[in-house]
Amino acid sequence: MPFVIPFETRVKIFRQFVLLDQTRRRGGYVDPDIWRVSILQHPLNQRNNTSSSHDILGRHHAKIRRSNVFEDAYHQFYGLGEGIKEPIQITFVDQFDAAEAGIDGGGVTKEFLTSISNEAFCLKNDPKLFITNDQNLLYPNPSVLDEERESLRLEGYQESSLHWKVRIIEILRQFVFLGRIVGKCLYEGILIDIEFAGFFLLKWATSGLMGSDFGYRANIDHLRDLDESLHQGLLKLKNYHGNVEDFFLDFTITDSITLKNGVNKTITRELIPNGSQVPVNNENRPLYVSYVARHRLQIQPHQQTQAFLKGLTDVINPTWISMFNQSELQRLVSGDSSEIDIDDLRRNTVYSGAYQIGDDGEEHDTIKIFWKVFKSLDDSDRRKVLKYVTSTPRAPLLGFSQLNPLFTIRDSGNDEERLPSTSTCVNLLKLPRYANECNLKEKLLYAVHSGAGFDLS
Repeated sequence: MPFVIPFETRVKIFRQFVLLDQTRRRGGYVDPDIWRVSILQHPLNQRNNTSSSHDILGRHHAKIRRSNVFEDAYHQFYGLGEGIKEPIQITFVDQFDAAEAGIDGGGVTKEFLTSISNEAFCLKNDPKLFITNDQNLLYPNPSVLDEERESLRLEGYQESSLHWKVRIIEILRQFVFLGRIVGKCLYEGILIDIEFAGFFLLKWATSGLMGSDFGYRANIDHLRDLDESLHQGLLKLKNYHGNVEDFFLDFTITDSITLKNGVNKTITRELIPNGSQVPVNNENRPLYVSYVARHRLQIQPHQQTQAFLKGLTDVINPTWISMFNQSELQRLVSGDSSEIDIDDLRRNTVYSGAYQIGDDGEEHDTIKIFWKVFKSLDDSDRRKVLKYVTSTPRAPLLGFSQLNPLFTIRDSGNDEERLPSTSTCVNLLKLPRYANECNLKEKLLYAVHSGAGFDLS
């Protein structure tokens, strides 16, 4: 869908909508720390001995185990609802419940949101809420509820039982929470390295005022993003010159699911009432093709999609989302996929420690070497360096001046045998004072490709 207003202008409008919403919700105090102080100092809260203010701030604070980021966040933050728009405060703890050192000035929150996104969309989770297509693009797992229902039947539960309802509701709530997390990232301007399938993003773009997928209309072309082999098969059926009845098809469809015990099972569903009694012929095959596409794209994943969109629109007004098409929404989520603008990044880089630029305006020799090395890399390796430092391989949509905090390089001593290290929560590269280009390039690429992190030598 073409738009008259340029994309960059619409992004600025989107950010302005968010700022206005933050200002309204936070009583004019957009800065998280000032907002927290205002909550504590509010006259009504003081008359109540600040109990309500501590309750408010307490609900927005969570202790998160790094080994259970999604689970801990879900249990502690789901109840906030749209209140997750407000500043949250994160304390990471180890397996002994000991708090990690550090103050959440926004950096820890960024690390939390990127970590929970990486964990929540991991394909190893159980239940597997999202799966990928052939291009490794994510969309809601259409079978997750069917698999849970079959597991409940095997465990002896009836569909009318409370336990059955609780288990199904719990999965849908996790989809809602995931929608809120993605919405929170959009709300805070935090990029995440997650890519969604086009047909799923189209449901965001058409969510409109209702915040649902009712504005979405499935068609056979969208199947290409879901199942290329099914898409090709339906096209061949649609254009088949012989007698379609030779294929012995009827208006049913078979869904395949995998149970927790590893057993595969098929479920046959009717596409229309009494569909098993209606053969597909040359006259009704366009209807059959349309109904198959509708089932796969809309009916089967409907509850999961609705739950995710409910969470997303708890945070992001659906009219704001409708300003963008599906490819633009992906750019909003994960940043710009065009080549990294080295000059823009260099202009918006901050230096600290021995690398801080003095009155003469000259860069430190190691910094000059760094930019020479960075420029010599191909775009793929530049993106890996960017991801190593900021947790995402793409530039902000409006340039690196929008990166918060700005890309920062700090010296980490003169031991040239040490590897560079990072603090992704504050977009900080800790770079030893390497004296030559060859050593800097070797150490930087080794750190980037091996995932060497904080203070690893």
